[in-house]
Amino acid sequence: MSIQAAPRGTDARDADAFAADTGPLALFGQALFGQGGHEPYARSLPLGLGRLTLRPESAWRGTIGPVHFNMLDWSASATASERELLRTLRGPVLDVGCGPGRMLEAARELGLASLGVDSSPAAVRLATDRGGAAILGSIFDPVPHERGWGSALLLDGNIGIGGNIRMLLERVASVLAPGGQVLAEAEAPDSLDVAYLAVLEDSDGRASAAFPWARAGAKALAFHAARAGLDTAGTRTVQDRVFLTLERRP
Repeated sequence: MSIQAAPRGTDARDADAFAADTGPLALFGQALFGQGGHEPYARSLPLGLGRLTLRPESAWRGTIGPVHFNMLDWSASATASERELLRTLRGPVLDVGCGPGRMLEAARELGLASLGVDSSPAAVRLATDRGGAAILGSIFDPVPHERGWGSALLLDGNIGIGGNIRMLLERVASVLAPGGQVLAEAEAPDSLDVAYLAVLEDSDGRASAAFPWARAGAKALAFHAARAGLDTAGTRTVQDRVFLTLERRP
């Protein structure tokens, strides 16, 4: 699935400033992606249609652009290029923020053992109905097979989970086996690096509660990865999407 983003006037200082102002407890004590309020995420997932917009909370409007998610793409099977990326990974694979389970389905078809974790009950139901293994919860909670995962996925904007990219990558690195990899999707431009309070809104204007979120381009993502103990092993652009392969240091 492609991320249609429209960043405005952001740079690498914004994310650090936000994290310094809020601190970890504020970052992780807020509502979760698309939840609360009018529950646009839970309403839209079963339909698999329409568009959801991730936008800054009112105080941040005018400085950070929106991100649009096509629900049909989000619910569709993995593309041929996504399957090729999966083939480069070793199992077992942990899909962080697995959504309705499209990548879990592809991993299973490729013979890769996999597990999804998602904070949305609706997403977990859809993922398991699709034949995948998925659990309800946060990546910051204990997960099965800690320190034994061969690979982890952070795709479709999931690098933003929790609103602090370095802390997210540190946590993901901690569940990997030695030499494990993270396949992470970045945005454009390369230097984009923002963290802020966001809401998710459907086409009828029904919004979620505010939740902490973050976005990063390839250069900024590599910087956060290095601080989290991950080395950038490769960067590739596939159909206008940018993916980084990050390796856990010994």
